[in-house]
Amino acid sequence: MKKNNFVTVREARKIASKKVSVGKFNWFESGAEDDFTTLKNTYDLSNIQIYPRILKKIIVPSISTKFLGNSYDSPLVLAPMGHQTQFHKDGEIEMAKGTKNYQMISCFNTQGRINLSEIKKFSQNNNLIWQFFLFGNKKWILEQIKLAERNNCIAISICLDAPVRSYRYSDRETRYDARKFGRRTLKQSPDINMALKYDFSIIKWIKQQTKLPIIPKGMVHYKDTKKLIDLGVDAIWLSNHGGRMFNSGLSGVDILKEHKKYIKSNIPIIIDGGVRKGSDIIKYLSIGADMVAIGRPALYGLIANGNRGVQEIFRILQEELKISMTNGGFKNIKEIKLLAKNDKK
Repeated sequence: MKKNNFVTVREARKIASKKVSVGKFNWFESGAEDDFTTLKNTYDLSNIQIYPRILKKIIVPSISTKFLGNSYDSPLVLAPMGHQTQFHKDGEIEMAKGTKNYQMISCFNTQGRINLSEIKKFSQNNNLIWQFFLFGNKKWILEQIKLAERNNCIAISICLDAPVRSYRYSDRETRYDARKFGRRTLKQSPDINMALKYDFSIIKWIKQQTKLPIIPKGMVHYKDTKKLIDLGVDAIWLSNHGGRMFNSGLSGVDILKEHKKYIKSNIPIIIDGGVRKGSDIIKYLSIGADMVAIGRPALYGLIANGNRGVQEIFRILQEELKISMTNGGFKNIKEIKLLAKNDKK
C-alpha cells in the first residue's frame, strides 16, 4: 500500500501545488477578484479566541454528533466541489472512496463530472447529499430530485449563491478553464441562465416535490435565510462559496455570528469557509454551527494521493479536533456548542 506523503493539511497543500499545473491549482484555490473574502475566511477563524479549561478528566473526547435526527462520527461534512476529474481521472469516485470508512456526510453536485449513481456504488457507507444548481427548468430540477431519491440520499441541497461565473483574478490570469478538462459521465446542466429567472417560490415548489430534507446552501444575509426558514426548509447551509463568488468581505464567521444574533430558530446549521485545522472546527461550533464542511483540504488530499489522500485529510482533521478538544477542556461536541450561548469563549 502506498503511504501518504503528508502529515498535515498544509503539507498536503504544498504537495498538491507541485503535482498540478499553476492553472489547475489557481482554479480551485482562488477567490473572487483579489481573494479578499477567501482570505478573510481563514483570518477571522484564526482571530476567534477560546479560553481553554483544565483538570476536566478528559481521557478520550467524543466527537460524535447528531444532524437531522441521525448520528455521525464527527461534525465534519465533505463540501460539494465541481470538476474533480481534472485532478484525478476518477474524481468524485475517489473522493467518495476516501470518505466511505467514516460515518460522515458527503455532498456531491451537478457541477461535478461523475454521475451520482456511479458515486453511490463506491460510497455504500456514505450518507450522501445531492446538490443541484438552478441551471435548468422545473422538469430538469424534478429529475435531480428523483435521482437523489433513487440513490437513497439523506437530503437535497440547492446551491443559491452562484448564478454566474465570477471573476477570479489569479484564476483568469493563468488562462485555464476547468470546464474544458477531465472526463465526464454526468451530463452538463441544460441552461445556466435559468438560475437568473427563479425567486423564492422555487424553494416552495421543490419542497412540494419530495419528502427528502431540503438544505439550501449559500446564504449570507440573515433576511434571506429567514425567508427560507419560513418556507419550511429542514436545515441551512451558510456559505460564501469559499469566497469564490462575491467579494463581499463577509467571512463565514461574520455570517454565522449575524445569523445567531437575528435568527432564533433551532434549525440545524452547516457552515463552511476557511477550515484548515482542528481548532477551526471548534471555533465554528463555538459560535453556533452544528456541522462544519470541508472543501479545499479534501482536494489537496485527492491530488496528493487519490482516495487515500482524502481519507488521510479527514483522519488528520478528526485527530486534530480530538487533541484540540482535550487541550481545550471539551469532553464532547455538546460542550463546545454551549459556548455559543455565552459571551466569553
